[in-house]
Amino acid sequence: MDEGHHHHAHGGGFRAALQMELLEHMPFSVSAVAIGLIFAGLMCFLAPENAAAGQTGHDHEESNLFTLFHLFHPAHMFFSAAATTAMFWRYDKNALKAILVGLAGAVGVCGLSDIGLPHLSLILMGKDVPPHICVIENPGLVLPFAVMGVLVGLGAATGVSRSTLFSHALHVLASTSASIFYLIAPFSRLGWIDDLGKIFVFVIVAVMIPCCVSDIIFPMLMTRDARANALAAHHSH
Repeated sequence: MDEGHHHHAHGGGFRAALQMELLEHMPFSVSAVAIGLIFAGLMCFLAPENAAAGQTGHDHEESNLFTLFHLFHPAHMFFSAAATTAMFWRYDKNALKAILVGLAGAVGVCGLSDIGLPHLSLILMGKDVPPHICVIENPGLVLPFAVMGVLVGLGAATGVSRSTLFSHALHVLASTSASIFYLIAPFSRLGWIDDLGKIFVFVIVAVMIPCCVSDIIFPMLMTRDARANALAAHHSH
């Protein structure tokens, strides 16, 4: 009876935490996506005619827009690795676990947010382009950022809050920009604006779901005492 009650409470707690994360992330994330799309549109409008490939196949990876994805995706990995590692190391002094979870958060969560969900969005919009998984195709581009993010997270955990507005703003900016430029790269220079409404919704989903879920699931991997301390600190903000 007690076990069933505990399981029910745990499930209810997860749903409540997920709802809270979504409500906390939504205003900032939606605003960031809207602003990011405006800047992307201005950049495409001011760019030369060959700024985007405008065709399917690997050619889209040679566009200037995809080059911008390769700028923001590693930056997102850095901020994600630093934030996740710092959270773990502050409440659970298991260095190996903190490093592994920090790397998993950077590679897995960023890959889902910047590549996985945007690529699914392209398929739903009828774009037949091959997926580009940076950690496989360009490991030397992204892994140094992930590793450095883990090291920064270990060093900063004791003195810098992972929930500061500055670090969170940079994290969301990098995530939003990476998702946007992966999504619009296969389109012609301004052709993606015809699908702006769909892209707006797809990018919001791509930014919010991985970040919210990771904020809940990763703390569950901590020890029980560390998890309780982390959740208490999170609720106090």
